Amino acid sequence: MKLNAAGATFVSAALAVAFAVCSLAAPAQAGSLTSSTGQQLPAYLQGYRQGQLLCPGGDLTGKVSVAIVDPMMATTDAPGDCTLSDMKAANPGTTFLAYLNIGAMRDFESWNGVFQNSCADTAAEAGRRFGVTTSNPRVARTDDGLAGYPGYSYLTVADLSPAYVDACAATARTMLSTDAQRGTTNARPARFDGIFLDDASMSPSHGQDMVDVGQWGPWADDDAYGRALIAAVQRFDATLTRTMGRNIPVAVNLGVYPAWNNQVDLAKTLAATRSVDFALREHVVATGTGRPLPVIDLQQASAAYQAITAAGMPVVEHDYSVPLRELPTSSYRQGRDIGSSDPCLRDGFANRSSVVAAAKTRRTLDHRMTLGHLLQTRTATARQMTVTLSQAEPTCQDNAWDDDANFEAVTTASVKALDTQVTALTKAVTSGAYATAAPRNYAGVSVVRLSDGRVVAVNSTTVARSVTAYGKVLSVPARSATIR
Repeated sequence: MKLNAAGATFVSAALAVAFAVCSLAAPAQAGSLTSSTGQQLPAYLQGYRQGQLLCPGGDLTGKVSVAIVDPMMATTDAPGDCTLSDMKAANPGTTFLAYLNIGAMRDFESWNGVFQNSCADTAAEAGRRFGVTTSNPRVARTDDGLAGYPGYSYLTVADLSPAYVDACAATARTMLSTDAQRGTTNARPARFDGIFLDDASMSPSHGQDMVDVGQWGPWADDDAYGRALIAAVQRFDATLTRTMGRNIPVAVNLGVYPAWNNQVDLAKTLAATRSVDFALREHVVATGTGRPLPVIDLQQASAAYQAITAAGMPVVEHDYSVPLRELPTSSYRQGRDIGSSDPCLRDGFANRSSVVAAAKTRRTLDHRMTLGHLLQTRTATARQMTVTLSQAEPTCQDNAWDDDANFEAVTTASVKALDTQVTALTKAVTSGAYATAAPRNYAGVSVVRLSDGRVVAVNSTTVARSVTAYGKVLSVPARSATIR
């Protein structure tokens, strides 16, 4: 989802305590990826105003270990908005990372001041000089004639040069060194704790891989792009460490094709630099519209993420909650694709309450599957993996400035932690449980015994199933998971 040399020593003792990941030898600390209490999972709260979920009294207040939010959350935009200062006061155990796109650039938004989500400003020549030109007609272009991402005309592909990375680090340093604006609770001034780099891809991706469209830009091939991205992230981290005078948490949105060994090897190379605290991986068990990924994709992803985590860069699995659209309730059955051709659910839709109820059930079962898949993927050597709280993309959510009467507010949590299985699966994740052996497969249901003695079953089919394994009977809804 797109939003409108020191690296080797990055994991210092102090940072390891402040930004530790789950370990069975010691309890998790504040700001860690996992926690032994409550629903302390990371959250990717992207898009316009989703960070408001962490305002005092918000749906996710006190429930998030690491929050990735747009830098605009440090400013006041819509009337009554709280800011990062209010959020940090209400969530003292949460580490806040500011979103910053390293792979692509966009125009700065003047009303956000220094809190920008682009490394360079493409509205000015100082930013456009980092754009990529190409004569390859198969590569998407922006209005300025520079290489862009298909479907995202406002994004310009960055050249990943040392000068660009230095500009990116300067943007990040300014954000990290500036107090957030005063919000609604008169909380004391606060600042972001670290940076989350989007589009940290091991190839150009976005349908523009050179193996598919031919050579373009300053890179000889896809692997050369990946190596340039790795060098960029390492330089970014080292520059922040040097200029800030301390280690800064840096995470990435990792673009990698799990089925391609060269891509996984590049990700492992990035892991070995120790420049990155964790890598987010989007669309683990389904697309953003809920379309199921094939079982072979899940298996390939599990193997890749295990290898990347074991190499030193923990992977955080992330899936989106399905959007609310004006559809028959039957469209929200498990495994159905909630596509983008139907209108977003509006306040006045006749069957609104039934759609909301069906979507709520679907989202809960989907989240159970994501949690269960993570538990089956973690091993003794890759137990630092974790998973995010599921949240819908903001496309079909209403916000303070919209007048289209979308039903779901951008400040509403997609999944409530009231389901007993969600609670049990989350507890297993946050306590650090991991698989003790390869999964046993029963007609589309994979079953694993965990290190804490419990058993988790993941049903990848679209029908409910019941299996007996390890002396336990587990009933698993379609496209979901159960733990006992």
